[in-house]
Formats: sequence, C-alpha cells, structure tokens
Amino acid sequence: MSVLTLDGFCDLHLHSAPAPFRRIGDTIEIARHARERGLHAIVVKSHFGDTAVKAFHAAKEVDGLHIFSGIVLNRFVGGLNPVAVALALSMGARIVWMPTLDAANHIRAFGAAGTFGFHAMEVGFMQRFKDLSGLTVLENGRLKAEVKEIVQLVAEHNAVLATGHLAKEEIYELVAYTRSIRYPKVLITHPEFTVPNLSVDEVRLLAREEVFFEFCGVNCFPIPQTISLEGMRGLIEAVGPERGVLSSDGGQFFNPMPAEMQRVFVQGLHEKGVPFDWIQTMACKNPRYLLGV
Repeated sequence: MSVLTLDGFCDLHLHSAPAPFRRIGDTIEIARHARERGLHAIVVKSHFGDTAVKAFHAAKEVDGLHIFSGIVLNRFVGGLNPVAVALALSMGARIVWMPTLDAANHIRAFGAAGTFGFHAMEVGFMQRFKDLSGLTVLENGRLKAEVKEIVQLVAEHNAVLATGHLAKEEIYELVAYTRSIRYPKVLITHPEFTVPNLSVDEVRLLAREEVFFEFCGVNCFPIPQTISLEGMRGLIEAVGPERGVLSSDGGQFFNPMPAEMQRVFVQGLHEKGVPFDWIQTMACKNPRYLLGV
C-alpha cells in the first residue's frame, strides 16, 4: 500500500469558527493547515449562514489555496430563500446546500432543530424555538416553486447544488427536477450519515441520474461514527469513482484538523482496498470539476 499525500486534493465541506458549535479553529487557521498539507481548494460551510466573509478574509491571509464560500438554507438565512441565494452567489458562493439543522428530516432523526443528539453540538438558544416545524422542499409531494427558483439560480452561476439533510423522497424530487433542466452539478450530501442515511441500493439507483455523492471522513471517526471504512468502500463501489467526492466535513473541536481528517480518511480507504486512482478521481478530479478550478 502507498502512503498518500494530499497534494492537489480539494475539501468541499469543512466548518470553522466562529459558530454556535465549538470549532477546532477559525477559517484562517484551518486554511493555513490545509495549504501546508498540499490541498488545492476548500469550501467553508456553516449551518448558520453565508460564509462569504469568512472566505474573503481567509483568502487575504492564505496564498496558494483556493478558498470558497457557500450558503446553507436554514432559518438563519430565511430558509428556502432565493434572495439569500442570489446574494451569496453574487459574492462567490460555489455551493448552495438545502436545509440541514432545520430540515424536517433532521428534526425527525435527532428530535429537534439545532442538535446532532449530543451535548457538544447543540445550539442552546434553539430550545426556545423547539416547536417550529421543519423545512421541506416539497408541497403536496411536489417541489416548491421557490426551490425551483433556487435551482435555476445555482445553474445560472454554474455552482453546486447540495442536498443537505433532506429525506430521500425530497432528494428524489430535487434530482428529478435538475435532470429535467439538464443541470449536472448536483451533490448528494453525505449519504452515509444519519441524514439522509441512504442504502447501497438507493445510492446505486440515484447514481443512474448522474449526480455526485459526497462521502465524508467525519462519519468514520468516533463521533459520529455512522459507518465503517468497509461500509464506505461499499457505497463508493456502488456509485463508482466517477460519481464520488471525498470530503472531510471536519472542524469539530473533538476531531483532527479537516486536512488531517481527510488524510486519515483516504489512507484508511486505500488500506481497505480503494485504489489510488479512484481516490485521485474523487478527491482531485471530481471536486475540481464541480468548483471550476
């Protein structure tokens, strides 16, 4: 087995301080670490809004690394809000995520908005709003008009549409619409996580729709540990390397720096039999295509 480096890799999914959850570092610290490890590009995500300001200031301090922003459509930006999406895209956002902490599917899985079911990742003030219903992209089983408008905005900017914490039924409808307008940059967010918790057969079926699947290293770590490396390899084999993306979803204070998390993740996959050329495709080629870098 080869010892892998991160030279030329991309991480489309990492978190940084400040945030209501404690993070391992701010965006500048995390970006410096990523550059030192040889990464080509990162995308800064926040469940709590647009990360344009974070990415802007980090890019001024860290040369030699593409640092991109994104927006998550939780209530903190008005939910499924086309105006917020238009603003974020105009300021350079490269990924638009559907709802996460506020998604109806997330609330069903974890019992409330703003929590992942353990103390270190709970938004205390959300308890005040615990009776709020969750966000869904569907109305009477069909995609909402504002969601279609959001998809159109993403397509106009050649950005990435990510599914966040939607339920599989919502993902199916969203993918059906993106296929109808022939937009290819659709990313199924961590199918192996508690939300959406897609099976091997379900990801295999979705792979026929020519979407991408983001497999996140965090889910193989002790917290939250929703899947084994063997299980992750099975999902990757089900969709094929040409449809996979390997990200960290790192930034938690109880885990390593995102770049180190990604290194351990890809080395572990390689040790479990995932070929090096597959890893290169999923960590370099596919993310660069999605980001346009």
